[in-house]
Amino acid sequence: MASSMGRALQPGVSGAQRSVRKGASRIRGAQGPRTVPVLGLKALRKEDAELLKEAESYMSPEEHSELRRLLEENQRLRQVVTTSASQMSPQQLERFTAEYSNLAAAAEQAGLAVDQQLKQQITAPQAASTPASSSRSSSASSSGRFEAAAGGGGYGYGRSSVSVLVAEPPAAPPAAASPPAFGSSSGSGSPKGGATAFEVSSRDYAKDMASLSVELDATIDDEEEEAGHAAPPRQVPEASTRTEPYAAAASRFEALLSERRTAGATVNGAQAQMLDAREKKAKAPASGAAVNGAAGGASSAEEQAAKAAARAAAIAEVEGHRAADAVAGREHWMIITVPEKPVAGAPLQLYFNRNQSEKLKNRPHIVMQYGFNHWELQPEAGNSVDLFPAPTPKSDITDFWTCRVQVPEETYELNFILHDKAGAYENNNGMDFSYPAEAGIDYDTWVDTAAERIVAKELARREAEAKAAEEERKAAEELMEKQAKEFGEKKAAELTNNLTGLQEGGTGALLRNGVPVYKVTPTFPVAGGKAVVQYNRKGGSFHAFPIPEGESVKLLYGFNGWQESGKAAMTRVPTAPGAAEDEEWWQTEVQIPNIAVAMNFVFNYYEHYDNNAKADYKVKVGLPVGTTLEAWAAGLSEQYRVMELTKRRAERAEKEEKQRRSDEKKKLAQDMVKAVERRKVRHVLYTVPEVVEAGEEVTIYYNPADTPLNGRQQLYLMGGWNRWTHKRSFGPLAMHPPEAGGEHWQATVVVPKDAYKMDFVFADVPGGDGTYDNRGGFDYHLPVEGSPVRESPLYVAHIAVEMAPIAKVGGLGDVVTALGRAVKEQGHVVEVILPRYDFFLHSPVLQGQLKYETEFDWGGTRIYVTSAMVENLRVFFIEPKNGFFATPTVYGRYDDEVRFDFFCKAALEFLLKTGRQPDILHCHDWSTAHVAQSYWSDYHAYGLHKPRVIFTIHNLNYGQKKIGEAAHACQKFTTVSPTYAYEVGGAPIIAPHGHKFMGIRNGIDPELWSPEDNIFLPVKYDAENVVEGKKAARAALRQRLNLTGWNDKFIVAVVSRLTGQKGVPLIKHAAFRTIERGGQFVLLGSAPDPKVQADFDALAQSMGGQDAAFQFKYDEPLSHLIYAAADMIVVPSMFEPCGLTQMIAMRYGTVPIVRHTGGLRDTVFDVDFDKERAAWELYGSSDWQRDGIDATNGFAFTGTDGGALDYAMNRAIDAWYNDRAWFHSLQRRIMEQDWSWNRPAIDYIELYFSALKA
Repeated sequence: MASSMGRALQPGVSGAQRSVRKGASRIRGAQGPRTVPVLGLKALRKEDAELLKEAESYMSPEEHSELRRLLEENQRLRQVVTTSASQMSPQQLERFTAEYSNLAAAAEQAGLAVDQQLKQQITAPQAASTPASSSRSSSASSSGRFEAAAGGGGYGYGRSSVSVLVAEPPAAPPAAASPPAFGSSSGSGSPKGGATAFEVSSRDYAKDMASLSVELDATIDDEEEEAGHAAPPRQVPEASTRTEPYAAAASRFEALLSERRTAGATVNGAQAQMLDAREKKAKAPASGAAVNGAAGGASSAEEQAAKAAARAAAIAEVEGHRAADAVAGREHWMIITVPEKPVAGAPLQLYFNRNQSEKLKNRPHIVMQYGFNHWELQPEAGNSVDLFPAPTPKSDITDFWTCRVQVPEETYELNFILHDKAGAYENNNGMDFSYPAEAGIDYDTWVDTAAERIVAKELARREAEAKAAEEERKAAEELMEKQAKEFGEKKAAELTNNLTGLQEGGTGALLRNGVPVYKVTPTFPVAGGKAVVQYNRKGGSFHAFPIPEGESVKLLYGFNGWQESGKAAMTRVPTAPGAAEDEEWWQTEVQIPNIAVAMNFVFNYYEHYDNNAKADYKVKVGLPVGTTLEAWAAGLSEQYRVMELTKRRAERAEKEEKQRRSDEKKKLAQDMVKAVERRKVRHVLYTVPEVVEAGEEVTIYYNPADTPLNGRQQLYLMGGWNRWTHKRSFGPLAMHPPEAGGEHWQATVVVPKDAYKMDFVFADVPGGDGTYDNRGGFDYHLPVEGSPVRESPLYVAHIAVEMAPIAKVGGLGDVVTALGRAVKEQGHVVEVILPRYDFFLHSPVLQGQLKYETEFDWGGTRIYVTSAMVENLRVFFIEPKNGFFATPTVYGRYDDEVRFDFFCKAALEFLLKTGRQPDILHCHDWSTAHVAQSYWSDYHAYGLHKPRVIFTIHNLNYGQKKIGEAAHACQKFTTVSPTYAYEVGGAPIIAPHGHKFMGIRNGIDPELWSPEDNIFLPVKYDAENVVEGKKAARAALRQRLNLTGWNDKFIVAVVSRLTGQKGVPLIKHAAFRTIERGGQFVLLGSAPDPKVQADFDALAQSMGGQDAAFQFKYDEPLSHLIYAAADMIVVPSMFEPCGLTQMIAMRYGTVPIVRHTGGLRDTVFDVDFDKERAAWELYGSSDWQRDGIDATNGFAFTGTDGGALDYAMNRAIDAWYNDRAWFHSLQRRIMEQDWSWNRPAIDYIELYFSALKA
């Protein structure tokens, strides 16, 4: 929408882009810079100065500062009134006069003296004039009165100057030996100028001024005033009489100026607010009857009756008016409404003079797009309505179009714009048209009931979701039953039709060379009955070896072609006297199911099978006695239906239970991440309670010692909610200094019920120029639990050339997929844009999935875009017809840079042409670095306006020029671990942009790399049975790679590309050292360099055998088995941006031995030297001994030679030999550590939000 839909007091400036003036502090919010107004030090009038001086004796510094601000704002309000009144239309002046009269009456009723001169001038009856009289002359006369009253001189409370409300400041309290409690009775006297005498406390006086105070950022220019220049006249937007509902200011300062405090006590605003709330809550039972009694009821009834009367009158006016009468005398007006002021709960007829609008003049279509309450309340039937020509006279200046809308009862304001459906907007110079409504609710009520509305909306949403889920489950159950029935009918038909074939060759006994092999009793078993199967070992395949006592032969059986299979142990039949020497019988009993027409079986003893020379044995099964084939088939169909339905329900229940456990485990891990982060910042910041709850109090404790505010004498807290988007904010609050011996300042606030995030900064000033601690530009953010509101999702688009598993070359592909999934699981929208390589045509993941999206011409070729779901992420594939990506691999062509630059711009072109507006464009490494520069130079100003750019460096060794360009153009850029960020931070392409650079470690997908549910492992295991699980995996690996199982030696593994970066010489050294120390060595990987590969081929020839295996290939199933089987894994990288191998190994309980560099240092903590660092990083503990935490997880070294590696390997091997129990406990510990994307995803999400403010 072209409209800003925002509040602004200055024409042409939208509410979301308010000017930032000198002396204003900027608090970054989700919608851009948020300006906190700062008061200039203007000279006060004599009366105000005297009041302030006397107030010093009984006000705290923050209260005194607030009173001064209120006095200054009140004076500035007078200036606005006198300046703006001269520009008012008669309609606006009439409304203003009425509103001022109401304010004056309220002030007199409250006991304040009103400047009678100004009141009489404002409220005096206007000169009689007909409706058709010139608005210009009426306006001129009105403005003349104000100009005369102003007198061109200063403004004040005295008789010679204009006063908006209060004629004189209240009398100061009498001098006392000790300052009275703030808000106590003041001295009395008569105000100067003959105003009626009154007695009022300074609190009442200040609070009353607060109700009229306004933010004048966009109305009064401090710089002009400081320079001695008067502000130019402000043009009031035509047909817009809305003013900001400033009544909220009174309640905002009610707490700050609370009277309920003891003498000399220091109470900040939030604490007073809580005292108010507690007192109201305590009085509620006692005062409830009074509030709801006759007086309250009468007042409410009168109010409701007045609203009902206003609505009835509005309905009658709308239904009974004539269009010609409504516009008569207002031919020059652009907007006319009937009734003149919208009435909540009633219709509104709007007339729009098309000829008075330069933007919509002569446009064939006019549409009113509207909403209520600052656009927050939308009509249920839609927020747009077409206008049609009104039955009014037309001329060169008049061409009225009209429409009718219904104003909801819960309205305080109507908002609308007009447009022609073709891009031309009449939106009041970017401010939108806004009209206050009568007989509805006020602004404060709307804001205060926001939480209740959101709760109701959330409950309705949850109810709708639950209903939809129940309907979906019911539909799935019905489908399941239907499919089970169809399955039963199909199976019954198959059995009936194939009865002869299934029974063919079946016999109740078998002789081989005259020797019995087996016999079944009865010879012709019946379905639903039992059968005894006997086996003669000496007549079958097992005749060559005897079976010891205590061992047994097993019967493996199934029915109808090995369906419904089972296993039964056979018992030896005692040999009868005189039995033949070639007989040794074993037997067991089998239950024959009703569905059986034939029984298939073989005999098993360990790895030996007697399966009738691979033909299996078979016996015919007859129908139950007295059952016809037709009846049996009908019953069979029902049995199969029940069996299939039971099976499917069990599978569904198992899947749901598995998902429940996964969600529970993930939730615990995420809660752990939050708890650790809270502990880590506790020395600087913590809250009581520890978890911030919506609708409750929270006290913030802040230690400035390690922050920019160290040593300041006074600190202030200021903040907001929901990433600065909430209507409520708090502060600046003067924080209480630390108690004796303490270090933390404190302040308490009440959390709104609809807050999901608490945002704040600290400063040494209440506003303006000063020092701020805003966490390096990120602001402080704390999650709020228990809120019905959910954070609006971000829309993140990854632009990359790799993505696991469909286009994985290195870690980049893993990160794109895993990070995307993790951010999506946090509730955000994530999409990926990839080139469409030719090898995708053979991808099993994409088979049958690719769906046509769009096509367009760009870059001298036709570009087709398809999409598919990959790992639960929506992926778009860019396929240009110039052959750039008709390749069998991701990299390797001579023109990779040209191809990938083309892809970057084609991806942006796709977003532009399809109208997508991501919040974040996340590009990766040199291959898509071109996105950052291209976006800002070629797309941001031409329609793709919303995104901000994040760039991630996965490896600085490639494409440094491209990386430098992206670092310059992006809003934030990262690399894949904090240590690697430190190591490369001084690089010339990074150092100039270090202020927006940070390291966020990668993670792994714990579901993909899970020993608990893994089809590639012989035994599933977790931390509790890690010893048994790894033992089974070792046996399976040795069998697969032909390694000896003698003595169950320890296994050291390497899973790596064989490149210089990965430490090739140290990998070779690890192989020799492992064999030397009596272990087994396994390597999985290959070298892109033929020379390196040849070296390892020779190593495999010399070492390969029963204790060493080399697999020079990519084999993911084998990698799972190696991770599970190995006791230790070696990662001796020369440099490592992050590394996934060590984290995957720990997931399987394999102890890492690493060189401390880059991400290896951030994830592996040496068992002997890193106890303190591990406890801090993984658990937020500052004293591992005090807390009893050992979070170490491996063995590390720092050198680059064999001796350094030996130091780490020997310690690990010694531990395996000398203290196997401790080694197993280490394996259990590392399996329980969380190296998933839980923490990195949170860091990236915060980074995304910070980029939106950049």
